[in-house]
Amino acid sequence: MTSAALACGIGLLAAPNCGGTGGGKPPTGDAGKTDVVAPPVVPPRATFDIVAFGRVLGTIAPCGCTTEPLGGLQYAFGWLEGQGPDAATLVLEPGSFLYPDPKGAYAPPDAAGWEQAESRASLLTTQFGQLGDHLVSSVGPFDVVAPSGTKALQDHVLPRVVANLQAAAGLPALASHRVVALESNGVTWKVGVTAVIDPRVAGLEPLGKPTAVEPALTSTVARMREEGAAYVIVMAHGPRDFAEGLARGELGIDLVVVGSVEGVERQRTGTPATKLGKTWVFEPGEMLQSVAHLRLSVDASGAAVPDASSWAVVPSKADRERELARVEARLKKFEADPTADPAFLARLRGERDALSAGLDAPPGDAAAVTLSQVKVTCKLPADAEAKQRLVEYDKGVAQANIQRFTGVKPPAPAKGKAGFAGIERCEECHAEAVEFWRTTVHAKAWQTLVEVDKQYDLSCVSCHVTGYRKPGGSDLIENAGLRDVQCEVCHGPGSLHVDDGGEKLQHITLATTAQLCAGECHTAEHSDTFDYVPYLRDVLGKGHGEAARAKLGDGPTGAQLRKAGLEQAGGACPKM
Repeated sequence: MTSAALACGIGLLAAPNCGGTGGGKPPTGDAGKTDVVAPPVVPPRATFDIVAFGRVLGTIAPCGCTTEPLGGLQYAFGWLEGQGPDAATLVLEPGSFLYPDPKGAYAPPDAAGWEQAESRASLLTTQFGQLGDHLVSSVGPFDVVAPSGTKALQDHVLPRVVANLQAAAGLPALASHRVVALESNGVTWKVGVTAVIDPRVAGLEPLGKPTAVEPALTSTVARMREEGAAYVIVMAHGPRDFAEGLARGELGIDLVVVGSVEGVERQRTGTPATKLGKTWVFEPGEMLQSVAHLRLSVDASGAAVPDASSWAVVPSKADRERELARVEARLKKFEADPTADPAFLARLRGERDALSAGLDAPPGDAAAVTLSQVKVTCKLPADAEAKQRLVEYDKGVAQANIQRFTGVKPPAPAKGKAGFAGIERCEECHAEAVEFWRTTVHAKAWQTLVEVDKQYDLSCVSCHVTGYRKPGGSDLIENAGLRDVQCEVCHGPGSLHVDDGGEKLQHITLATTAQLCAGECHTAEHSDTFDYVPYLRDVLGKGHGEAARAKLGDGPTGAQLRKAGLEQAGGACPKM
């Protein structure tokens, strides 16, 4: 065959003039009929999703004060819903689900705080429990730290598994594992799930005694395989080194989920999936802030899901969209350059077109898997049912706390000690300073709670009022005259200073410190852009440290840092 004939053979459908008619003349008779070329038949696909949460720690929604608040039950379940009706989904929850760390930043401060935590645990259990057989949970020490102790596991029932725990007396034994049959488009995939607890984890005594990990895991994996599990997942309730040790152990595990994440940023976003030997390691974020997601797409015409060793790893659609945006931005830049090489531009356009065409194209492999980290943000769709549950939770908290705390005030200050005077008393002598204060975000702190119905929430109020639960200060309900972040938050209680006519400066704190701010409210969890000097520039001005403001000189302000953070996050979240 000549090269010309070969070219015509390859391009026959695209080049109708190739062939015996010659000369480019229109063919006659039957040969002149134009055949309609049917689009290629796309083989049916089966889709399976494995979604791993980290420790939830009794969290139903983020604080909302950061530039990119991550989390929110309504957004997590809105995203789950949005994965499509044809996907068969299995959700993993590694334990320490019900309550916060009692020694951590979100620890309930008192009995009322634990009542709120109990309400959140009930809400979470109801929402996750609706997943039914598509949920596998485990257990961790923070599931039994509430005043109810181990009874919490009976009050908040979930399909919990653990392979290496000798249950404490009175605690019902937990199943060692589950094998879940996922069905999609006529294809069945059996997934075995178990969990193990790192014996080094503190606070396990109420649950029982952890047994040796490797023997328990070896026998449990064998049983799951005997029951038909084609894919084995282990939730490792412990730090990353514990999970990685299991992955390297050649124990027949396909996927290990890190159950305890360390570091504020990693707790927010987790860590991308990594492969150690034959085993993938997932590290989702905690407190519903991000999830780890495995999506498996297989040719549904096959009799079974191919072995994991044969899966093609492909970028997720979100990754491909980001790459397309990067190429489009690059193309736009060079198209504006009159000296750009036309051949280079053509290559970029080809790359863009190929990426665009492939966004919604089904995988061509018999089995293709994507592994991704998904941030749970307000940009995701909200699940209506979960959203309504959160509204009802806020209403219930407000009603209970109004009833409980009306009339409750902090104790009076000890003799010779100062209480809180309030902004109106400060204004009597410092009118110019107070006038400037009213232009700052500190003067609007209370209103930000009112706008989202959180002004009666014990988890929120302390950083939005003055002198919260300090002698002579404010409380949850009894805070009239002390709402917002007033002068005395930084300068200390001022009643003695007021009583002596403002003459004795030893009764007031003139200068604040970075530690005061960062240690109480501007923590990494609540104020991600906080930097003391830039933020100080925002609260010093005419009548209030004007000379100190001048000494700080030019430079970024807190407002500018926050604006940049919001822009990077894609804008602020809407008020609910």
